[in-house]
Amino acid sequence: MSKKKTFESIPLREQIKPIFKERFTQMLGKKEYDKFVDTILKPQRKSFRINEIKSVDVKKTITEIKKKGIILSPVLWCKNAFFAEYNENTRTDLGNLYEHFLGQIYVQEATSMCPVEAMNFPNSIPHSFKVLDMAAAPGSKTTQIGEKLNNKGTLIANELSYKRISALKINLERSGLTNVLITINDARKIEGEEEFDRIILDAPCSGSGVIRKSPNTIKRYNPKQLKSMQKLQLQLLTRAFKLLKKGGEMTYSTCSLDPEEDELCIMKFLESQNNAKLETIKLKGLVLNNKLKEFSGIKIPKEIQEKTIRIWPQDNDTNGFFLCKITK
Repeated sequence: MSKKKTFESIPLREQIKPIFKERFTQMLGKKEYDKFVDTILKPQRKSFRINEIKSVDVKKTITEIKKKGIILSPVLWCKNAFFAEYNENTRTDLGNLYEHFLGQIYVQEATSMCPVEAMNFPNSIPHSFKVLDMAAAPGSKTTQIGEKLNNKGTLIANELSYKRISALKINLERSGLTNVLITINDARKIEGEEEFDRIILDAPCSGSGVIRKSPNTIKRYNPKQLKSMQKLQLQLLTRAFKLLKKGGEMTYSTCSLDPEEDELCIMKFLESQNNAKLETIKLKGLVLNNKLKEFSGIKIPKEIQEKTIRIWPQDNDTNGFFLCKITK
């Protein structure tokens, strides 16, 4: 007697909801949608960047990692960052490397490196220079900013969840950062006006871009939640912009590919802020295809199409990501 097929035993491809297929086919077309699904159902490539605060000799660090049999290929849009290619004969759990424990490397998804790489930092960081990471834990972008600042100026790492502070603190300490202050606050309630030279807002989102990392996301996919997510994201964007100094830069990013959290969210934000300017982002080696021109009958302004970054997983063999840079 054959056993009844359980939900858990059904291949993930067969669990894709019709609404998911409908929305992403609308964005990509049938042929490109198939490439998209083929990519997101594969495990993500592991990646890391070298932390020059702790790694005195970058070339030596790379050599020592390669000696372990790990095959490296460069992350083209981030200096001293690498993919650890799959090798059936070698363990590639980067978090267990000696170099990780020493803080010489930081394990980070390659698209997550983009917001900090998109920012401009002075060659010489003044003592008064202030940077805010509005949603900091577990610390990937915070530590990346810290390296750019070379422990100069002041870096505020804000996090809402007290439970996530421990991981943030450990990662900051391991990375050798000494100019960071941790705050626990709802980022929408951070007080002040025109306080910061740079702000990173990696906003809470639905996570539709990180299915390779969290496959169960595809089972939970529910576009009905996008309206409330966009409301939160706009509140965070508005507060971030008030905290930004005139002439300052801020980035807004999500690990979502849903337009409501990305282009359409930025469209609403720009309509509400007369002195907000969208800046062009150039990241060398990053392939950017299938820019979104419209969605569900809503036309996306040409400026938003051209100046924001939408990273599709199939184009760079990464997770999905959205990014824009705004100046005041």
